[in-house]
Amino acid sequence: MMNRKDFFKYGGRWAILSGIGILSTFLALNQKIVTPGNCSVAPQCKNCGKLAQCILPQANKEKNNGK
Repeated sequence: MMNRKDFFKYGGRWAILSGIGILSTFLALNQKIVTPGNCSVAPQCKNCGKLAQCILPQANKEKNNGK
């Protein structure tokens, strides 16, 4: 049988785990999490407003005029 102390301990762990899961899902669905090497903003760098700050290889190629 679970006592009060164990109930709060396990309940707190599940609450934190659930919060992390919900936050991760929210960020992934809103495209705030980007895997390295993939752009989620624009498929073509010319149309992207973040080109000046981007460090992805395709952006560097676009900055160097295709070289």
